Amino acid sequence: MAITSLLTLSAYFFGSIPTAYLLVWALKREDIRTLGSRSVSASNAKEALGRWATAVIGVTDILKGAAPIWVAQYLDRSLAEQMTVGLAVLAGHNWSVFMSFRGGRGLTIVGGVLLAAARMELLLFIIIGVFGFAFTGSVPIWLGLAAVLLPFWSFALGSEAPLIWGNGIMVALVALKRLVGNWDPLPRRGQVRVLLNRLVLDRDTTDREAWLHREPPGEEALPTLVLEPGTDPYCGLDDLWSRG
Repeated sequence: MAITSLLTLSAYFFGSIPTAYLLVWALKREDIRTLGSRSVSASNAKEALGRWATAVIGVTDILKGAAPIWVAQYLDRSLAEQMTVGLAVLAGHNWSVFMSFRGGRGLTIVGGVLLAAARMELLLFIIIGVFGFAFTGSVPIWLGLAAVLLPFWSFALGSEAPLIWGNGIMVALVALKRLVGNWDPLPRRGQVRVLLNRLVLDRDTTDREAWLHREPPGEEALPTLVLEPGTDPYCGLDDLWSRG
């Protein structure tokens, strides 16, 4: 029990290391939390550094998700303990103690956990995400769907119970992160639509470019974000397939 508690606590702090923030700050002296989607994530790093940064940070965060589980496996911990450690890494990444409990979206960490503990589920996760993106151009929708299906894949594959409940909790943590973002306030109107957009598209509006290029924090009033004249800035999920 003491070893598992130490591994879990260490995994949370390890997951809290903000890879994307550190790389962007080191190379550009910019705070990634003021750029693009303002997520401390691999996908948002390209707003400052380009696509290569997404690849580098993505691989690093995948390894960050896998490493604590590999340590638990080396110490001959049970599968339930391994999944607990993986969930702690994900929680640290999403709500970093070093970033005032802000952080990334967690999907790279999910990939790392699957790499270490559930490779068949990882393969299915990748297939759904890649094919969905290839046909629709939408990353958030299809990676979100791929994540939601994880516990069902585990059940269908006859995986052990810790993988099933572990994947279910990972889905819940990813969904919760999408809903609360980095403690982004909800507008006075259209709150249900915004929450639905966050859950499905991982942003407040259907217009990705307007979302990425809105005013920096402190200079905007979120409810007055205007996409185009006469358009409700908090529109629902119309055209989500074409806009991604």
